[in-house]
Amino acid sequence: MKYAIIIIFLPTFLFAQEFEFRQEFDTIPVEINGWHPFAPWTGGDSETSPEFCDIDADGDYDCFVGNMGYRLTYFENIGTADSALYKYRTRFFGGISIDSIYAGRLDPCFVDIDADGDFDLFSGCGYGLVHYWENIGTAQVAHFIKVTDSLFNVQYSNPASVTLYDIDIDQDYDLFIGDNFWGHIHFYRNIGTPYVFNFVLESDQFQNIDVGQRASPCFVDIDGDGDGDLFVGNSSGRIWYYRNDSVLPNLQFTFVTNYYDSIDVVDYASPDFVDLDSDGDQDMAIGRNVLFASSPVYGDVAFYENIGTSQIPAWTLLSEEYLTLDIGSFLSSHGTDIDGDSDYDIFIGMQYCSPDYFSFYENVGSSQQASFLRITDNYQDIHVNSAIPFFVDINDDQDPDLFMGEGVIPNPPYPGLHLFENIGTQQHAVFDLVSEDLVPWNYDAQLRPALADIDADGDKDLFLIDNDAVFYFVENIGSATQPVFSTPTFNWQGIDPSGPRIICFADIDQDGDLDLFLLHGNTNWLAFYQNVGTPQNAVMQFVTPQFLGNDIELLNPGGIDYVDIDADGDGDFIFSGERGGMMFFRNVTGEPPGIMPKVTAPYRGPVLTLGPNPANPSTWISFTLTAPQEATLAVYNILGAKVTTLTSGPQKPGEHTYYWNASQNASGVYIIRLETGQYTAAQRIMVVK
Repeated sequence: MKYAIIIIFLPTFLFAQEFEFRQEFDTIPVEINGWHPFAPWTGGDSETSPEFCDIDADGDYDCFVGNMGYRLTYFENIGTADSALYKYRTRFFGGISIDSIYAGRLDPCFVDIDADGDFDLFSGCGYGLVHYWENIGTAQVAHFIKVTDSLFNVQYSNPASVTLYDIDIDQDYDLFIGDNFWGHIHFYRNIGTPYVFNFVLESDQFQNIDVGQRASPCFVDIDGDGDGDLFVGNSSGRIWYYRNDSVLPNLQFTFVTNYYDSIDVVDYASPDFVDLDSDGDQDMAIGRNVLFASSPVYGDVAFYENIGTSQIPAWTLLSEEYLTLDIGSFLSSHGTDIDGDSDYDIFIGMQYCSPDYFSFYENVGSSQQASFLRITDNYQDIHVNSAIPFFVDINDDQDPDLFMGEGVIPNPPYPGLHLFENIGTQQHAVFDLVSEDLVPWNYDAQLRPALADIDADGDKDLFLIDNDAVFYFVENIGSATQPVFSTPTFNWQGIDPSGPRIICFADIDQDGDLDLFLLHGNTNWLAFYQNVGTPQNAVMQFVTPQFLGNDIELLNPGGIDYVDIDADGDGDFIFSGERGGMMFFRNVTGEPPGIMPKVTAPYRGPVLTLGPNPANPSTWISFTLTAPQEATLAVYNILGAKVTTLTSGPQKPGEHTYYWNASQNASGVYIIRLETGQYTAAQRIMVVK
C-alpha cells in the first residue's frame, strides 16, 4: 500500500521540531445514502470523464478519471472481476498531463492502437487538440511516452471529447471527436492497419448528429446484437441514444431518445460503459461537472448498475458519489462536537448554490476512529449566502455557537458576519440568529472568520479575511460570557495574506501559545507562522510558505481545520475546496515508519477498518500491526459459526487488507473478528444482495 509521506524540515533556529503529516484517502469512512465511497478524502473533481480498462492485466477493470485539472486520476481495482474494489493511487498517473495552456479537461480513452498487447492513451482537451501517448511498457506494467499534442493535425477550435471504436469491423480503431461547442461528432476513419493507424476525415457531422453543446460520445453494444450503439452526453447533463442499425459497409444510426432512461447529471454528462460485475451486461458510469452548479451536484462520477440483461438493460443508481465524497463546489468547512459525544462532526457550506445549503456530517464512529454519515444538506434551515462557517463557544455556556461569513456581496453592498447562538444544549444544538452584521465594516465579498483567544484573557477574539486579502483583527473587549467586539484593525501583526486565504490558529508546537496557518486560495500552499511570543502577547514569525509541500492538490481551498481526529494528542488537518471534496492529512510526527493507519494511544490492540458496509455483497477489511505476530482474520455469522477465514498465520508489521466476497452468503449481519496473541477486535457488517 502506497501513501504520500510529507516531511517538513524547518530551520532549527526557527523551529527545532520536525513535523510529519501523511495524506490519507480512505482510512476514515464516509457513508452517503447507504454507499461508502472507496476514497472519500481525495479532494473532489470537476468536469470528470471516467474510463475503465484493465491497465495491469490482472483480469479486472481499473478506473481512470480525467478532469479539468489536466491530470489523470487512477483508482486501482484491488477486488475481482465480478466485484470491484477501488483503491486511490494517484492523481498524476504515469506522469500524464495536459499543459494548462490547452485548457479544459483531460478526456481519456484507452485502446491498443498498435496491436502490441497493451493499452495506449488518447485524450481530447479544451483547445480541440487530440493528444496521444504510446505505451512502451507491457500489459502488466504500463509506461507512457507522449507522442504528440496534436495528432496528425486533427484540431478544432472548440473543446473536444475523444473516443475510438472499430465502427466498420476491420480490426482497427476509428476516431470520433465530440465537438463540445456545437454538439457535433467528427468522424475519422482509420485507413491504416491494426499496427499503424492512419486517420482520414470522413465527416464533420457524423450521421447529422447534434446534441446541442459539449458532445461526449461513447460506443457500446447495449442491445446485444453485435454492433456498437452510440451514446452522447451533452452540456445539459443528459444522454442521447442512437441505435446502430448499420448494414455494412453503410453506417446507419437511428435516433432513439435525447433523455436516456430519464438520467440527468445536471451538467456536462460524460458516459462510459463497463461490465463491472461480470454478469454479461454493461453497467454505466457518468462523469459530470460540479463547478458553479446552482444547486448541490453530488459526485465526481455517478454509477448505474445494469440489473437487466445484455439485450434489455434496466438501470439502478448505485451512487452519485461512487468514488469519492464530492458535493457541489467551492466548499467551506469547519467542525465541532455538535452532539456532546466527544467526537468531531463536520459542517460544510457551499458557495454559488441557491438556496444556500449547509451540510452536516455526523461522526458515528468515535473520538479514536472517526466514521462520518451525511445527515442533511439543509442543517436547521440555516441559509447564508455562500456560507463560510466557524464554530466556537462564544458565551462560555459549554456548547458551540456558529459564526458564518458571507461568500458573495448581497444588497446592501457589503457582506456581513452572521452569529447564530446555540440556545440548545451540548447534546441537542438549536441555533438562533442573533446578528446578520455582527461587526459592520466595508468588507469585500467573501468574508472568512476564525476565532481564537490570542491574548489568553479567557475570551475569543475574532479574525477575518475578505476577498481583497485584508487581514482584520477584532479584539473581544468583553468577557468569556458576554463578548463585545471592537472596531476592526487592518493587517494584524503586519501579515499580508497576499490573496484570499483561510485562517487557522493552532498550538502545533504545544508550547502553550497559538501559532497561525494561512491557506492560500491561489497557490494551494499552507503558510506557517510560529508564535515566538507568549500566550498573552503573540508575536507571529513567518517560517515557511509550504508547510505541507508545494501543492496539496486542493484547488482554491475554502476550509481548514486542525483537529485531533484520532485522540492521540496531536492535531490533524482537514481541508475543503473548490472541487467539492475534502482532504485529510494525519499527524504522524514521531511515529515509527510502516504503521498505517495510525493507531490510538494508548495502544489497545489492532484496529479493524471496514470497506463498504453494508457489503453489497463484497467489501474489504484492513487492520494494522505494530510488530510481527500471529493473526487470524475470520468471518462469523450472527450465531457465532465461522463462515470463512480470510487469513491465518504469521503477519508482518504494518497495514494488511483482505477482500471478502459474500456473494455465496445470505443477506444479514456477520461478525468480522481479528485475533492476535494478546488482542481481539471485532466489528459487525451487514450483507445486502
